[in-house]
Amino acid sequence: MLEIIKIELKNLSKDKFLLFMYFIMPLFVGLFIYNTLSIGIVRGLPIGILNLDNSKISRDIVFDINSSPTLKIHKYYSSMNKAKDDLSSKEIYALVAIPKDLEKNAKLNITTNISIYYNAQLVFIGKNIQSALTQILSNQNIKLKFQKNIIDSKNTNLALTKSIEVMPNIIALYNKNSNFSQFILPALIPCLWQLFIILCMIGIIAYDERDVGFIKNRQNEIIYIYRHLFIKITINTIIFFVWWIIIIISFYKLSYIHSGNLAVLAINALITILAYNSIGIFLYSIIRSHTRSISVAAVYAAPSLAFVGITYPINNMEAFASFWGKILPITKYLEVYIQQANYGVDIAYSLELIAYNLIFLLFGILGILLYKKKVALL
Repeated sequence: MLEIIKIELKNLSKDKFLLFMYFIMPLFVGLFIYNTLSIGIVRGLPIGILNLDNSKISRDIVFDINSSPTLKIHKYYSSMNKAKDDLSSKEIYALVAIPKDLEKNAKLNITTNISIYYNAQLVFIGKNIQSALTQILSNQNIKLKFQKNIIDSKNTNLALTKSIEVMPNIIALYNKNSNFSQFILPALIPCLWQLFIILCMIGIIAYDERDVGFIKNRQNEIIYIYRHLFIKITINTIIFFVWWIIIIISFYKLSYIHSGNLAVLAINALITILAYNSIGIFLYSIIRSHTRSISVAAVYAAPSLAFVGITYPINNMEAFASFWGKILPITKYLEVYIQQANYGVDIAYSLELIAYNLIFLLFGILGILLYKKKVALL
């Protein structure tokens, strides 16, 4: 067995591409994703103002907008045409159009709409802008109603009672600052992690082919196929379990909450790695081509973020999307992770979810049997 370990490690050390996939690419991708999304809380979004009223009320609205930490007035416009061009080019993310006679209509108790235009391509940013502007305009409405009611009633308390509306106070229980990075990184990083697991599993078992796609004319004589495959699986599992530990430590350093049991999370990660190892072996054994196996694995695992139920609930997905999410081990991994990290749920329930991924190990058993038969035919 020791001799087989030496052979496999020697083969791995000679394959620069696989070494790159194991140690360099995950680090590069992880740092790139973190630097891209680490800001987390949206601040200073550039917007434009089209003020056709230029009254005290409109100037108060502009002042409140500029005082918001979420928004920053980038430019003032005198016409809609120029503003539309800047919206299209993303120089500004939204335009607040204050209509003419706003103050006059307010005094006459005539409802006037303030239009907000935004680039529909920027869905997440658009929602942040909408939320901030809704709060600002609601506060301005309260001021206007209070001014009218204080004149009518001559009673401050009564005027306040009539002016203040019941407004929802939405509180995030597990991400109180609505930090976007805390929402997306714990889902996106594991989705990338599982992609590397399956691709590298296929790559490491491709040593034993006459043509492994990226590296030509390499063949190793296999005497004990089960032992060789066991060592390959062990190498892949250890490397990506270490990467998982690095991911968890990174989340801890970023102060992402963790309320659950770390041992459960470790078991969850280990079973998930073995599940993707099994799928990789199975795909390689039935496709019998390194490059085509890589392609199929990428199609299977790469779009996982869209189907795991983080960005959109699985229960509301169409049948195909829901099915795709269920055949991805990372779906249950993330479900357990969120339950443990955010909720600290009962360990037994989490272990029950983890057991679901044990089904995927059957693909590994079948893949090993097919792989042995295939090698015997070479």
